[in-house]
Amino acid sequence: MEIYLVRHGETGGNVAKRHQAEHTSITKLGREQAKQAALKIKEINPTHLLTSNLVRAVETAGIIGEVCGMVPETTGNFIELARPNHIYGRHHHSIQSLWYYALWYFGRDTGESDGGESYLSLRRRIRLAQKEIESYPSDARLVIVSHSVFINMFVAHLCSGRHLTPWRAMKIFSGMLKMPNGHITKISFNPEASKKTCAWEKAE
Repeated sequence: MEIYLVRHGETGGNVAKRHQAEHTSITKLGREQAKQAALKIKEINPTHLLTSNLVRAVETAGIIGEVCGMVPETTGNFIELARPNHIYGRHHHSIQSLWYYALWYFGRDTGESDGGESYLSLRRRIRLAQKEIESYPSDARLVIVSHSVFINMFVAHLCSGRHLTPWRAMKIFSGMLKMPNGHITKISFNPEASKKTCAWEKAE
């Protein structure tokens, strides 16, 4: 099975480098990025199109669906990491954000009581997302529109649900910041893989 994880098109929050709420829409450039991604995706003849149910992802998936002649199916398993309410609107590099990242990684004061999602909760959701993918036919070419944090963490935890080491976490965080809108990440799932090996693999 081939899986193509697509980051949504650009939003105003991306431009401002601020944590954004679920209702954020994509910009004019974001729509163009979605169209360019759609043209690439059309070449692989996708069989299924899924999307996070956040507005920016749904809008991106809608453009992909128009180009590829498909109707997107929304799912909550591929949404962006839910931040605590007090973080939304703050700059990614603000003191409050940096403190939040540290507490989140170490599993302290995750903000779940304020609408956030802990690292453990995210890892559990990643496993649910994997289960959802595994339910599709083995010859499927599945396109999933999602978000930078989720995509990078999903790939990082393809074969292990364990807590990332500090060094690995820093590399993943760097990848999140560098991932362009409209970027396509290809992974694969082999349902016939031995139980002693990982059935998931990221394409180079």
